[in-house]
Amino acid sequence: MVCKNCDSSLRSDFSFCPSCGAKIIRNRLTLKNIWQDLSFQVFNLDNTLFKTFKHLFTQPEVVVESYISGIRKKYMNPISYFAIAITLSGVLFFVLRNVYEITLTQNNAINPDAPNLDFIFDYQGLMSYLFMPLYSLITWVLFLDKGKMNYTEHLVANAYVTAQMSFVQVMVCLPLFGIFDIRYEVFNWIYLLFITAYLFFVFGRIHKIGFLSTFIRSLGYLVLFVIIMLIAGIAIAAILFITGQLNIEDFAPKK
Repeated sequence: MVCKNCDSSLRSDFSFCPSCGAKIIRNRLTLKNIWQDLSFQVFNLDNTLFKTFKHLFTQPEVVVESYISGIRKKYMNPISYFAIAITLSGVLFFVLRNVYEITLTQNNAINPDAPNLDFIFDYQGLMSYLFMPLYSLITWVLFLDKGKMNYTEHLVANAYVTAQMSFVQVMVCLPLFGIFDIRYEVFNWIYLLFITAYLFFVFGRIHKIGFLSTFIRSLGYLVLFVIIMLIAGIAIAAILFITGQLNIEDFAPKK
C-alpha cells in the first residue's frame, strides 16, 4: 500500500501516513464523507482555526512565537489563516456594495457626481497580499533595535494580525451596516486606529516592552502607514488615468 500524497510505503492498518501525516482515505468519495471531513476541519470547536482566533486575543505572542519556533500543529499556519480572512473580507465588501448598497469611497460620499471608485474593492484581496510586505517592513524597522525578530518573522506576525482584524471586521460590519446608517470612511478611520492598537499590543507582548515605548512606535507606524497609503493612492489614480478608466472631466461638477 502506498500513500497517495507522498508515495511512501504504508502498512494496510495505518490510518495516517507516518511520513507526511496525511489521512488514509479508503472509501469512495460521497457527500457523507465530505461532510464528515468538513465538520471536523471547520466546525470542530477544538480545531486550530477557533483556537488560533481565541488565542490571538488572549495570548498572541504564544501563537506567533509557536509558529516561528517550529510548532506547526497547535495553531493554524499564518498563510492559511490570512487566506481565509481575506476571502471573507471579499465577501464582506460584496455585501456592503451590492446588498447594503453602501458607498465605500470618500469622493462619492462627498460628491455624488464624482466617478464611482468602489470597483477598487474588487481587488482588495490582491492589494492585501501586495501590501503585507510593506506593513512587515514598517514593523521590522520600528522594532529593529530589539533584534528579536527578522523580517520574515515580522511577515508571520503581520499576517496573523491582519487576518485577525479582518475576521473582526467581517463580524462587526455585517450587522453594523445592516442595522445602522453609517458612513464607511468614518468607520474605516476608527478601524485603522483599532488595528494599530491591536498590532502594537501584539508586538508589545512579543518584545515585552512598556506602554510608552509601544505607543511611540505606534505613532510612527501611523505616520508611515498614511504616507504609504497616499503614495498608493497616487499610483492607483495614475494607473486609472493611463488606462482611461478615469478622466479629468469625470471630476468636474455636472450641471
